[in-house]
Amino acid sequence: MYEFTSKHKGLGDFVFLLTFDKKRRTERIVIGEAVAVRLRLERNMGDESKILYDETRPLGKLLIDFESDPEKEWQLNASYLADNFAGLFPTKNIKSKALKPYVDFLRNKYESGEPSAVFAAVKTWEEYWRCFSIANGSDVFLGRAAKLYKPFSVLNQRNRLWEIKSAKALSTALFSDESQVGLYYPVTSRTAERSECVVATSSFIPIIFYYLQRIEEWGYTFQHCKVCRIYFLATSKHYKLCSDKCRKVTAEKAKQQYDERNKGDKVESTYENHYQYWYNARRKMIRKNAPDEQVAAFTEVFNNFKKNAVKRKTKAKSGKKEYEEFTTWLVKQQDIVDKLVPRGRL
Repeated sequence: MYEFTSKHKGLGDFVFLLTFDKKRRTERIVIGEAVAVRLRLERNMGDESKILYDETRPLGKLLIDFESDPEKEWQLNASYLADNFAGLFPTKNIKSKALKPYVDFLRNKYESGEPSAVFAAVKTWEEYWRCFSIANGSDVFLGRAAKLYKPFSVLNQRNRLWEIKSAKALSTALFSDESQVGLYYPVTSRTAERSECVVATSSFIPIIFYYLQRIEEWGYTFQHCKVCRIYFLATSKHYKLCSDKCRKVTAEKAKQQYDERNKGDKVESTYENHYQYWYNARRKMIRKNAPDEQVAAFTEVFNNFKKNAVKRKTKAKSGKKEYEEFTTWLVKQQDIVDKLVPRGRL
């Protein structure tokens, strides 16, 4: 656990490392002191206190969940510290009350668990201590913070890292160290396989551009899940669901709709069969030249049957019990037909 205190001695060469597993479609992010990060990847060793983040996640998650700061809170907090550089860091002790709001901001971002926020929070604190004792330290600190926070301010709910307008916003007026990416290829003792790792030290922009290039090379696309409404990386635009959980939800919903349709069809079919029984009886009366008053009386009862049946039919579609009650009622109505038109009389 990283401590944002005046007693912190620093992590030295502090890095953000990203590597991919294309076969498993995962990303791995390791944040910490450079030597410890290398040992973690190559030998699964290293000083735990110098590894602040190590997580393997679904491919694309870094870009999807990247820290967003349209209100530029990161830069505002950095400016607050820079404006009070000397006052907040006296030579012997720290004015904790004055510093507390900014420390709380960094700590909250660190504890969010989002790797870009974790790295930015710790990097900010580390850079502040580095700039403390140098000439024009506040100006140097603000310049470094601006490069670090640049991707945060271009992102909002409508603007995402994989969209063209976001890439253009990030690519304008780049410093030299914002367009270069660090690579190394650790060899694990277990498999002796070499996997490409990209490393950032002062800016996220090389990481972002590297990521976007790999996604384009592999033919992946970002999709919006129609169930949970989150974005995910898919191998084709035909994929509309992000996980087995959402696929299960869709399957259950489809089954429910299928059952509802079948239930409705069953009710309609039952009604049609009994309606046809009434209709055939009346038709038979007319064909056999039954007295007009008998046909008229039957027609009146038939019309009442249709009126009541339509109301009961709608209710019957709401559940099994209602359907059974509807069926029982229809059978009883059929007895009326048999009484009005006794078999063998016509």
